[in-house]
Amino acid sequence: MIPELNGDFLQWLRGFYYVAKTGSVRRAAELMHRNPSTISYQLRSLETELNTVLFDRYKKGLQITPEGKKLLGWTITTFETLQSMRSAVGTSDGHLQGDILMGATLPVAIMAVDTIAAFQAENPQVNIRIQRALSSEIAQAVKESRLDFGLTGMTNLPKLDSLEILLKARPLLVMRKDSIWDIPPIPTEADLERLPFVVFQTSQEESEQPTPTLQSATRRLQKNTVISVNNYHIIMQFVRSGIGVAIMDELCYRATMFGSDWSSIISCPLDHLLPNVLYGILVRRHKHISPQAQALMDTLRRHFTTLAEQPLGSADQTQKGGQPKAARPRRKASSRKGD
Repeated sequence: MIPELNGDFLQWLRGFYYVAKTGSVRRAAELMHRNPSTISYQLRSLETELNTVLFDRYKKGLQITPEGKKLLGWTITTFETLQSMRSAVGTSDGHLQGDILMGATLPVAIMAVDTIAAFQAENPQVNIRIQRALSSEIAQAVKESRLDFGLTGMTNLPKLDSLEILLKARPLLVMRKDSIWDIPPIPTEADLERLPFVVFQTSQEESEQPTPTLQSATRRLQKNTVISVNNYHIIMQFVRSGIGVAIMDELCYRATMFGSDWSSIISCPLDHLLPNVLYGILVRRHKHISPQAQALMDTLRRHFTTLAEQPLGSADQTQKGGQPKAARPRRKASSRKGD
């Protein structure tokens, strides 16, 4: 049985969403092209309808209440459901159509290019938009439903959302072959703490629940940072110059192998000291997936499953032509959490 609702209820929810995301009636009104008085009226009407307080009012702004946070999750789910309904009806003739907005970190984005291109060729009515971002940025965008799904890596499963693990990549110490620091084949924590590091630096501030990344895990070992860069290809250039060493996972190492001669670079595994990076498909908890997004996720899942079943390589070998050969990421049994 479907209960009767006020005809403006969805508009009230929409106004509430924008206020919750911006923390300001004025900024929400600007985004929605409405008057602030209209948004204030929507909030009051929604609170009256639900018999609750969604925001604590302060002179300097609004603070969402626990009831408001709970409603925000349901609001996102509601509008996702409506969007999925429109997509499902629109694809009733058997042809996929509509938009897909996915986020991907650079290493897996590179590995997925051919597969995504083939999918789009088979489904020309689907518009695929890929947002290249850091793992922490993708996790936040998925949480806020600004992405249909993410293709990214984490060192631990998320507490709330769902990560279906497709690949497992080891952490590596990357250095010059002729390193002057006498690094043993299996470095200890003490060995790493004395080394100069070229560090991957993010601009993201730590949130209440920071995304578990390899960069976060390595901080305790990188006592001596000589330079910070937010690009792994540039990091490899600095390592090749002899200024220091770097830590990255196998996929990042593999993704940097273009446009330069890396014959002077070698690597060794650090999975005895640091966690592996779990790469997979990240989806918001309780999210309603559109048919076109689900189809692309299924295609990517098959692609990475096939890739992971290929023979392993050695992280310390060097291919002919001077290109370093990173160890092929290993298959990890699929795991989901947060459903």
